[in-house]
Amino acid sequence: MQRIATYIIIALLAASHASPAFGESLDWPRWRGPRGDGVAENDGLPVRWSRTENVSWSVELPGWGTSSPVVVGDRVYVTSQVEEDGKKSLLTLCYRKRDGRELWRHDFGFGYDQKTHETSNLACITPAADEDGVVAGFGNAEFARYSRDGKLEWVTRLVPIMKEASTAWGFGASPIIEPDAVLLPYEHHGDPCFLLGIDKRTGEFAWKKARPPGPTYATPLVVENAGGRIIVATGKHRLTAFDARTREQLWQYGEGEGAYNGEIVGSPTFGDGMVFGQLWRKDNIHALRLNENGAPPTSLWVSEKPGPEEPSLLYYRGLLYSQMDNGVIVCFDARTGEELYRERLGGNCTASPVAGGGHVYLCNHDGTTFVLRAGRKFELLATNELGERFLASPAITGRQLILRTNSHLYCVGRADR
Repeated sequence: MQRIATYIIIALLAASHASPAFGESLDWPRWRGPRGDGVAENDGLPVRWSRTENVSWSVELPGWGTSSPVVVGDRVYVTSQVEEDGKKSLLTLCYRKRDGRELWRHDFGFGYDQKTHETSNLACITPAADEDGVVAGFGNAEFARYSRDGKLEWVTRLVPIMKEASTAWGFGASPIIEPDAVLLPYEHHGDPCFLLGIDKRTGEFAWKKARPPGPTYATPLVVENAGGRIIVATGKHRLTAFDARTREQLWQYGEGEGAYNGEIVGSPTFGDGMVFGQLWRKDNIHALRLNENGAPPTSLWVSEKPGPEEPSLLYYRGLLYSQMDNGVIVCFDARTGEELYRERLGGNCTASPVAGGGHVYLCNHDGTTFVLRAGRKFELLATNELGERFLASPAITGRQLILRTNSHLYCVGRADR
């Protein structure tokens, strides 16, 4: 009996070491993580690193891009744009999380040659993955589904179907894999504009929800609220909520009309029954309390000064973090809107902040990641330099960060499983 009990204890200890702790996430399957809020409450995340210290592995990427990496199981997915001898190609790449070994790559070709901003290219949309594979998208509104082993399952090119693409810098919203379909916004300066559901098996339209004209580069939120699921979409100088099952509009916050009204880049975020967002890219921050049964939200507060243009907001442990494009970090009490601090970190910023394990991670264009202790007072724990241009947002997996620079993919922190 004593020997059996010893075996049981050993097995339990091994299981506890091999499995993530309660609330910890090993997967970062889409833009801004499992819930689209930039948070994975994982302990043991790294605080300090450099190119040569506390890096589990790094790989040189072909070409470059601004899409963020995603992680499901032992797979890390990312997209890139390559130009050789005047020929452009769009790649989907898959790496093994354990050691960075490349498992497969697929050349998507190029398709519709959409103009992009000088700081980016068509590899700007973050993929969405599940245990079966990955949906990769590009800034020309072209999408593909691959199995986890790299088999191409379908391709959907939206511009030829819609016969319209009136946007200055291409498309930027990332896909979300929902139970019934892949959620995709197709929104630009002209008509038609839609919130789309794409059948995950075939790439065909499962449903379409017409939207007024107006561009958005922001990814919608899907929020669990009072027993239901709602989609919160930005753009058109408003926040609009839809029932995730029926796609019926529930409410609209803010007003705006016209094809050039309400362009926005940063995605909204949420937490503890509240949604935080902006109505256009130079707008102040709006905090809303969600109400039950799809009722219109209650406005809690509006910031006195504008929020960021490109980085998305971050809600973490009762505080709202706003990483400004000029390298200033602003922290608010999320319930009252009280500004708790405003500090300059330095460098221009595009990447959106993430948080976990009591830390907030903020990256700038120079390849610097600032690590703050989460809290009502400003406390800078570390300044970590990679020395490479950094536009993509980090991914959190277990006790590691996956960082994408223009030229490399880094896995920071040591795995303990």
